[in-house]
Amino acid sequence: MNKVKRYFKDAQQVALKGDTKDVQRHYRLGAVGVRRDGVAVSASNVPCRQTHARAHAEARLVRKLDRGSEIYVVRIRRDGSLANARPCPNCQNTMRAHGVKSCYYSISQNEWGCINFR
Repeated sequence: MNKVKRYFKDAQQVALKGDTKDVQRHYRLGAVGVRRDGVAVSASNVPCRQTHARAHAEARLVRKLDRGSEIYVVRIRRDGSLANARPCPNCQNTMRAHGVKSCYYSISQNEWGCINFR
């Protein structure tokens, strides 16, 4: 199994373990970050009444990482399939400012994209 698929699987597990009280949400989002020393850390979206960039999984995750880290993000629909999880512009700017090397994100079940920040 290649690296991207392995970390996407981990991110899916993180997304599914998120807050189950938020039943109105049409999707779940999970993110896994891999630091340069190989340690993997994770975060999921936090349900909140207002749209706030700090509630995004990527923004929460980046605080746990060091420069040169990689991030893997997946969005899971209610039916269990993967959807487009491309980070919003605010999250991309946050990742760039914190020195994240690259961000891999799900597009569909068998497709993914990558944003390189270097």
